[in-house]
Amino acid sequence: MSVASNPIEVLIIGAGMYVCGRGTSGTGTILPAVFQAHRDGLVDRVLVAATCAESLQSLHATARVLNQQLGTDIHVEGFPSTGRNPKAYLGALGQLGPRGCVIVSVPDPLHYEVARAVLEAQRHLLMVKPFTPTVTEGKALVQLAREKGLYGAIEFHKRWDLMHLKLQQLVEEGRLGTPLYACVEFSQKKMIPERIFRQWAERTNIFQYLGVHYVDILAHVFKAVPTRAMGVGQYGYLKAHKIETFDAIEALVEWYVPGSNTPFVSAFLVNWIDPNSTSAMSYQSLKIVGTSGRYESDQKHRGLQIVTDDSGIEEINPYFTQVYPDGSQRCYRGYGIESVTSFLHDVRNLFDGAVTLQELERTRPTFRQGLLSTAVLEAVGRSLQECGAWVPVQDVREV
Repeated sequence: MSVASNPIEVLIIGAGMYVCGRGTSGTGTILPAVFQAHRDGLVDRVLVAATCAESLQSLHATARVLNQQLGTDIHVEGFPSTGRNPKAYLGALGQLGPRGCVIVSVPDPLHYEVARAVLEAQRHLLMVKPFTPTVTEGKALVQLAREKGLYGAIEFHKRWDLMHLKLQQLVEEGRLGTPLYACVEFSQKKMIPERIFRQWAERTNIFQYLGVHYVDILAHVFKAVPTRAMGVGQYGYLKAHKIETFDAIEALVEWYVPGSNTPFVSAFLVNWIDPNSTSAMSYQSLKIVGTSGRYESDQKHRGLQIVTDDSGIEEINPYFTQVYPDGSQRCYRGYGIESVTSFLHDVRNLFDGAVTLQELERTRPTFRQGLLSTAVLEAVGRSLQECGAWVPVQDVREV
């Protein structure tokens, strides 16, 4: 472990795919980022709260792999120690020291309940997207964090993707002109709703799970304000497999862009029924047309294809979360890792007085910024219930 002053403690609430790669052949994103931060001296104690001790077994297996890869010897303190306890995180919160923070990675319907408990325990927290399923819940969390002087952030890792940073540069320099329309395609394999998220897939939808990423990117890059939205969806494959949720959703969002008299319209085409045999976990692309230019990014075909007897054809994203040689050991790199470690650095800087909440509000995907994407999710959800009718998006700028 590197020598660094004033390390922080981290409690991770959740022990699923994004934390430790459960249900996949990988190691996830959150646990590798935290372990590497420990090696770099940023983090000291690591605690994880799951719903049952059985879930922690797979997490500890991943921890052993990470310790071997990174040359660390980190002991993860797990909750609960035995049996099943969905509220184990409450006891874990009480075990954090004064420089402790929390990363929340739980199913969408639990975001409000868990985040509220974390804030009540007076802890800074990072929560995986989406912020909350409803604006009412989101407003309550924004207000609570403000009252307690706490930092709440959303793990919108696509803000750290170099493709989107380049888009941000083009927009800031005015090279695309006035934005006219955008088209987002984003899909994942059937294994996600069928196996990995089987227990709670019916309590979310694919736009809320995937589309929200690009709602945030468009709002962030263009400083755009959503005004109305509509959505339609199709049932079929998943319903036939006794999962009552949409196979695919197509949504339109109309935006107001400051300084423009022309509506900016974005189309989102999302599904989670891609074949499990496809060469990448996600297919995703973004196209934007403006009055002075065009932006296109293919975020599946990143220029790296691997073909092996064991795994067949794989299209690898080398820029998200990947392990690489680092001398005689390994290191994790990518915008997934950077998103998590940026939060950890922010928390240490808050504890040390090196940054303020006001500064982070301007530069990070905070709860208040995440509320805008929640307003879009809620409007699209209402439209799905109203047969594709246009629904106004609640204005949350003054929250």
